[in-house]
Amino acid sequence: MDYKKEIINDIVVVTINVSEASLNQSDVFKNFIYEASTLTPPKLVIDMTKIEYMDSSFIGALVAGLKNVLSKGGEMALVKINSDVMALFELTRLDKVFKIYDSLDEALNILK
Repeated sequence: MDYKKEIINDIVVVTINVSEASLNQSDVFKNFIYEASTLTPPKLVIDMTKIEYMDSSFIGALVAGLKNVLSKGGEMALVKINSDVMALFELTRLDKVFKIYDSLDEALNILK
């Protein structure tokens, strides 16, 4: 499976296990995020360690997931984004929209 979910202190941690996050995975990922955000209010941390490339359709899935979580009064954070993907987030100004942290521990401490 390309995505793994675990719950740590009422926070859902989703690990993405693909190096190329693209159109091929975007719909499945969006549905996975929707299903993972069932706790009330949902708190999600998305671990992006393995992603080396991300296209606009996958970014759209992340934005849709964020909108879903926020509509339920929840929070969502991204962790461990590599420099190429981070440059894309900065270019699109999504670094101002998403909560982005360097480590899983940092995100877990802030969202608790």
